[in-house]
Amino acid sequence: MFVLPVVIALLGVLVLRFVAFRYRVFRTVGNVPGPPANFFLGNTQELIHYDTQVFFDKLMEYFHRYGTIVKLDLLSKCWMIFSSPSDIEHIISSNQFNRKSMDYDTLQEWLGNGILLDHGSSWFANRRALTGAFHFKILDSYVPVFEEQAEVLVRKLLANAGKVVDIFPLAKLYTLDVILETSMGVRCRAQLEDSDYVRAVSDLSRITFWRMYNAIGYSDWTFRLTKHYKTYQEALRVNREFTTSVIKQRRAQVVANASTGVQEGAKGRLSLLDILLRSDLTGRQFTDDEVYSQVNNFMFAGHDTTSSAITFILYACAKYPDVQQRAYEEICSLVPPDQPLDQQHINNLKYLDLVIKESFRMFPPVPYFSRTIERDTTLNGIQLTKGTAITFGAYMMHNNPEYFPEPDQFRPERFDDEETKRNPFVYIPFSAGSRNCIGQKFALNELKTVLSKTLRRCKVELPDPNFVPKMRMELVLKPANGMHLRFVPR
Repeated sequence: MFVLPVVIALLGVLVLRFVAFRYRVFRTVGNVPGPPANFFLGNTQELIHYDTQVFFDKLMEYFHRYGTIVKLDLLSKCWMIFSSPSDIEHIISSNQFNRKSMDYDTLQEWLGNGILLDHGSSWFANRRALTGAFHFKILDSYVPVFEEQAEVLVRKLLANAGKVVDIFPLAKLYTLDVILETSMGVRCRAQLEDSDYVRAVSDLSRITFWRMYNAIGYSDWTFRLTKHYKTYQEALRVNREFTTSVIKQRRAQVVANASTGVQEGAKGRLSLLDILLRSDLTGRQFTDDEVYSQVNNFMFAGHDTTSSAITFILYACAKYPDVQQRAYEEICSLVPPDQPLDQQHINNLKYLDLVIKESFRMFPPVPYFSRTIERDTTLNGIQLTKGTAITFGAYMMHNNPEYFPEPDQFRPERFDDEETKRNPFVYIPFSAGSRNCIGQKFALNELKTVLSKTLRRCKVELPDPNFVPKMRMELVLKPANGMHLRFVPR
């Protein structure tokens, strides 16, 4: 008899605390532009029914309707989406907003506390330790890997003899081969052989983003009741076993090499894993758990984003034949066909660089970046409470005609020197500030390599010249229904 009153009292307290929290949300940000929100449920009644394609379309609808500041009420938290360069400059330039959004906490079980999710002094120390992994000499040594794996991709494209293929999954397998060899020093042959690890990484990426915006998936308790939980746990197991096995093998090899004086790395090339295991290169000793987290972070950040970029750049080349022809002519004139590609060749491809930049503008691989508010503050006159997620919408800003006239037109010339006199925070494909992408030079070298190999040997065509892709937003920008292109031998 005594238990029931206690339970009722506890429930009453919880209800009152929830109502007080919801009242505070409405009092502080209730007047911020955004879709109408229910006092008790926010926008969750609407958002819970959306898949990633509809969610992307809705975000753009909100942007066009409400402007450069949009509020989404997700019941237990709010997303505040900013897409003006002045607001984004303030966010990026302030240490007050330097912690990644708690939305990324859904990545924690997969990625651990690596450079993407870490914050504070430990993030700063790790960022400094890892900077050496992207020294230009180390990046130079990866170009043969980029080229060798690009050759595999091109052979697969040509084997289709001009038939229509979906380039996105092929690009993803290419980037997985590259990132596995450069980050862990292992050959996965993802482009040639079926792989449990490849499927696991794909499942983890897809399910993790679903959890970010779905109220049922966000909570660990309710996530266990969904159809995705079993797949997620199996993918975690495969990922953990594969990565820890490689780390143990490499650490044993590092110890053996140190005792015998043997040079580490295939052909003298050091993978990221090799570097993490050597305190003489990083300035500190990483534990196995720390190495596991950092390797997973680079695996995650280094393959999906680049495969998205490859997909949309090749689409743009097919959509705009004049752009493709000019890039092809530059490649033929500056890269000898009988020589291996090197860093100097990559640096000389100036027009291809403009093509990549314009594709990043129109189709930024990471369309949104998020931070979390660690204490109550004010931004652009808006009161923000602790725990609020502030998001800067790169896709919205990059496609805003106020900042980029005729944003639907693909014009690489926008990024010629004479046309780049714009606010530096209006174009942020790699984010900006202290938490910008540490691997952006790696990514650009990889992109230029695979594009130069592909465009030299294939003419890329759209089966339907009027085709415009629908977008799907997971953790990176993806085509909703694949990207079907034709690769005709030159």
